[in-house]
Amino acid sequence: MIFITGGARSGKSSLAERLAREHGGRVTYIATARAGDAEMGDRIAGHRRRRPREWQTVEAYDDLPGAVEAALAGGGTVLVDCLTVYISNLLLSQGPGSGMRLEKLVDGEMERLAGLCVSRSEGNGRVILVSNEVGMGIVPDNALARVFRDLAGRANQKLAAVADEVYLCVSGLPVRVK
Repeated sequence: MIFITGGARSGKSSLAERLAREHGGRVTYIATARAGDAEMGDRIAGHRRRRPREWQTVEAYDDLPGAVEAALAGGGTVLVDCLTVYISNLLLSQGPGSGMRLEKLVDGEMERLAGLCVSRSEGNGRVILVSNEVGMGIVPDNALARVFRDLAGRANQKLAAVADEVYLCVSGLPVRVK
């Protein structure tokens, strides 16, 4: 399993796509973003144009572990882009004031995902996870943004801990951390 993190527009997705191409074979690209507005639609379209046509794309907004499990059953490489968008989807689906329920939901999803990535990728395939590093900036000024930052930070720690390789992308340059 490979875990790739970094800031916005740091080169995470490009690195993940390059590693998937280099590995060869079947690639399942699991996308977590929804086009909620025109700008996000343009971003998604840009990602689609970059991907080789032979890659299978699966959209997973609300059951990422299930999508990863299904993709791993077919072997090959599974590329997830991106974990923090998925966490945002979970956060927004729960509504304000969900507190501990939300934390339990996200922690449970990340435990399940980590377990799948470790156990299933050992013999059946390779997993590449992309996630934003959101904890290097200022402390957000509102509760929702702080909850998101904390949930994403814990998720990143959990998945990086079980990864075989971890990369931090900075200004388009990948730095191997683990």
